[in-house]
Amino acid sequence: MTGSGNLFLGIIAVSVLLMAVLQLAAILFLARYARRLMGITEDLQREMRPLLAKVSAIADEAQRAAALATKQVERVDALVGDLSRRIHETTRAIQSIVTGPVRQGSMVVSALRGVIAALLTSRPARRFDRDDEDDALFVG
Repeated sequence: MTGSGNLFLGIIAVSVLLMAVLQLAAILFLARYARRLMGITEDLQREMRPLLAKVSAIADEAQRAAALATKQVERVDALVGDLSRRIHETTRAIQSIVTGPVRQGSMVVSALRGVIAALLTSRPARRFDRDDEDDALFVG
């Protein structure tokens, strides 16, 4: 080997050594950064657990409230339906109570009108003579 070959071989050796040192430094830096990142992740998980528990409790409570609201709406719907049915029945009962006697009363009134009309039309025409009237008033 010549002197320039040894020089190039030395430069290559120093370059390889420098690259190895840089790679080792990069590995150490990445290992330390990964450890910090793991610590941050663990802290975040530790802080998120109570928050997730609260969110879960809120979701459970919202589900119970929705179920209760649904049940209450169903009860109100049944109540309104029952109330509407009863009002309809009561209205029919009142209507039959009122219209029955009114119909009977109107029948009675119609019958009375018929009787009065019959009496008025069937009366024989009376003639009044003055002599009859004088005799009727004479007391003697």
